[in-house]
Amino acid sequence: MEFLPTMIRAFVFTTVLIVLTLALGSSRQVSAGPSLAQNPTTGVTPKPKAPWKAQEEFHAVLAGTFHPMEDGDFGPVRRRADEMARKARLWARSRPPKGYDAAKLRPLLAKLEREATEVARLVSQQASDEAIRQALNKLHDRYHEIAGECR
Repeated sequence: MEFLPTMIRAFVFTTVLIVLTLALGSSRQVSAGPSLAQNPTTGVTPKPKAPWKAQEEFHAVLAGTFHPMEDGDFGPVRRRADEMARKARLWARSRPPKGYDAAKLRPLLAKLEREATEVARLVSQQASDEAIRQALNKLHDRYHEIAGECR
């Protein structure tokens, strides 16, 4: 019978040891290096880039059409497709604020403009919801590709 209390103590000791190891290990991971926002070489947090008004205006229309479409509501995209194409054209032709890599962004913005124009064309031709969904998904993915380059 003495074996049972010894086994319980060993189990408790092992459990406590594992919990402490996990707790200390995860705290080391948090403090082991610079934050994700910092430059790992210099440890300096970069200044955020200036807002790009044309990007924000396009995104407002895209969000107002894409998210309802995800829920099956194609009304907003059908009503605002021309506006979205205009905002895409304005963004593609606008001058990026200082700090943006214009040479890298230009071809992506040209694709975004073409894809927004395609959504508007599909809407004007009263295309199926599925055709519009595919085109709007492609446009949404392109926006996020560009937004990633704008960070």
